[in-house]
Amino acid sequence: MNILVDVGNTSIKWQFRQDQKVVGNAVGDLNSLEAQLALRDDLSTATAAVSCVRDEVFARELQTLFTAAGCTSVHFVSSVAEFAGLKNAYSVPDALGVDRWLALLAARARGHTTSIVIDSGTACTIDVMFQGSHVGGYILPGVCLARESLIANTDKIRFDDSVQASLMPGTTTAACVSSGAWLMTYGAVHEIVRRFPEAAVFLTGGSARELMALGVEGEWVTDLVFEGLDFWLNGA
Repeated sequence: MNILVDVGNTSIKWQFRQDQKVVGNAVGDLNSLEAQLALRDDLSTATAAVSCVRDEVFARELQTLFTAAGCTSVHFVSSVAEFAGLKNAYSVPDALGVDRWLALLAARARGHTTSIVIDSGTACTIDVMFQGSHVGGYILPGVCLARESLIANTDKIRFDDSVQASLMPGTTTAACVSSGAWLMTYGAVHEIVRRFPEAAVFLTGGSARELMALGVEGEWVTDLVFEGLDFWLNGA
């Protein structure tokens, strides 16, 4: 059995795979992951692959949890200069967020050598792979973060109401801020996609569906990091 773990800034997602088939999928915290591991049979032959964007202290806690559960084959994946023919654009390869690297590996595993991966969450990251090489990326504030930043750093922009995603001019302060945040993200994505018209486009993250509804064309994929972890395990 393979245990794939995606540790984000606010939550932990994990997936159990047996013979390349997903047999369990959940999201929670360390306690809920520990409870899930306790329900599994002997984990001494299981292999865990972890994508972790949190600090070393948290990584050690996770390692201890797996060891206590009987799983001793635990791999914390990091970004490298090259893997399976995919080259990393960063001069210091492991400085590239491992979740971004794994999402690119997932696109490579799907057979694409030219692709754009858009992960729109707290931050919106956009990474471009061209002819088998990562050529770089962009990091923008996500829509919610952009809204919160305006509220926190201005005196007169205040609102409590929530409005739907839109690119149209707003007629209330809340709608103006929301439309501005969405237009900023949509405009950036649209421009990058325009520059690489032959690229396969993949969208993930909490705001991906809204971006697609606003007109961004691409494939919505919820498990890109898991796909990258599985590809890494099979090729490591």
